[in-house]
Amino acid sequence: MISRGFRQALISGLIFLALPACQGKPPSSEGVVATLSGKPISSDDLRESARFIGLEALASRPLSSWSSSQAGLVLRETVYDRLLEEKGKEIGVEVSPDEVAAEKKRLEETGAPSRSRSPYSPPDSFIRRKLLLEKVSREVAPAPDVTLRELKDDYKSHLPHYTLPERAEAKDIVVRSEDEGKAILSALAAGSSFSALAKAKSLSPEGKNGGLLPPFAMGEMPPPFNRLFSMKPGEVSPLIASPYGYHILKLVRMIPAHVRKFSSVKGAIRKKIVGRARRKELADWLSKELHRNPLVILPRYRSLLSFRAP
Repeated sequence: MISRGFRQALISGLIFLALPACQGKPPSSEGVVATLSGKPISSDDLRESARFIGLEALASRPLSSWSSSQAGLVLRETVYDRLLEEKGKEIGVEVSPDEVAAEKKRLEETGAPSRSRSPYSPPDSFIRRKLLLEKVSREVAPAPDVTLRELKDDYKSHLPHYTLPERAEAKDIVVRSEDEGKAILSALAAGSSFSALAKAKSLSPEGKNGGLLPPFAMGEMPPPFNRLFSMKPGEVSPLIASPYGYHILKLVRMIPAHVRKFSSVKGAIRKKIVGRARRKELADWLSKELHRNPLVILPRYRSLLSFRAP
């Protein structure tokens, strides 16, 4: 289940985003490829893991066509998942139907594929398995307590990371034709409201908000927007052509470079520290489990399958 020691933040829905509809006849099984503590791991087990992490195209191909890096990744996922699932049975971790239903709803609300938008809907078994692995991982590697002192020390030692560059706050009107753009410039020169014209004429999604764009730094937007960094607040640009149409920009203000306040990043720092600690704790647990549950790759698959402990 874990790639590079610990699946980043336990992926929370990633397995569904890259999972297309199953197509074509599945390849025949190559049988047992390895054993874990004497229990067989089959090629079908590897394919199930590949599907689980979103590699459906890989799962539909013979093992002989997999690259060694792909095969190694899937084998690690298979081994780690099995160790966690066995731990879940040992400590009695379960996932209820209500939890599965709530996760499906959450995925739909956050834009994961649903039956209304995709020909494929992830089976409940995949959702249940994901939730189970997350639960067991939290039992094996619980979130540590993080003191305020630790949070502040991390903040002070990473101040450049929390420093925001100078950013422009601006409004934008986008139209299809040059003539339409020139007509809007004339209306602005005659005293019309930039915001009102943006709401009425702009093709961009920000038009409904008067054309107001989220603040951005030099280079974060397409090149035409860099012009704003040489303008004065309140100044309106001439008509600017781009692949999106014709733009008229108005600089609202420049936001000076500054360090984000500790209070605004405290939550992110805590999440980072907790994630780092949990990754190490889970990696240590997996290493110990592998010593107790040795993995043996069958000779005919040793050139394809490789395994590195976390």
